[in-house]
Amino acid sequence: MNYKNVTLCKLAVAGIMFDYLTPYNKSLALFRTATGDSINLVNSEHRDALLKWLNDWGCRHLSKDQHPVASQSILNWYQVDGASLFTNEKPLWDLKDGELKVAANAYGSLKDKTGARPVRGGKKLEVHIGETAASKILFAIRPKAMMPWDEEMRKNSGCDGSPLSYAGYLSMIRDLTFHIDTLCRRGGFQIEDLPEKIGRPNLTVVALINEYAWVTKTRKVTLPSSETLAQWASLG
Repeated sequence: MNYKNVTLCKLAVAGIMFDYLTPYNKSLALFRTATGDSINLVNSEHRDALLKWLNDWGCRHLSKDQHPVASQSILNWYQVDGASLFTNEKPLWDLKDGELKVAANAYGSLKDKTGARPVRGGKKLEVHIGETAASKILFAIRPKAMMPWDEEMRKNSGCDGSPLSYAGYLSMIRDLTFHIDTLCRRGGFQIEDLPEKIGRPNLTVVALINEYAWVTKTRKVTLPSSETLAQWASLG
């Protein structure tokens, strides 16, 4: 992602498109409500809400009949690797390289956990949680710092899905937040205030970036420049 092409205006436009093209923010809001906006993966009801949200966000390999399998794997992971993560209040732009490495190791462990054991052709298979679902789970429990991805975002960013590539992706998105922070300061406000400034107060900055990445990488939309938008606005 060429972060120098990202403007606050484009983030706002991408967010509007994201909401009109997908029901994802509605399901995210339902998930946040179900967990009291403070998810605890030791709580089985919270894991149930997480898995439903993952299904809503396209992770259909973790099918409803396999939720008990995935739930137990997520709990086992959370009690070991999830506990090593930084606090929920820490934003991506405040993370050090060592913390990105910790996050990448947690991601690597999670993606290789068993997510389902379906039976096909009389044979019992083992399906991993995988790269996409693992990144989304990390986003769910650390929404201010962990960036989710789908296959298109990952491949278009040159990432192979390994823990090392996930660390590189987080580092790239962290650089983008530095750029966004500069733009916000030029506008006379802090980066933490950006969601409210563009009318999306219930989202994090990372969620706004995810919307932008989904629109431009997954759906391959070329957003109009700020100059073009200003020209359109001048037409009345």
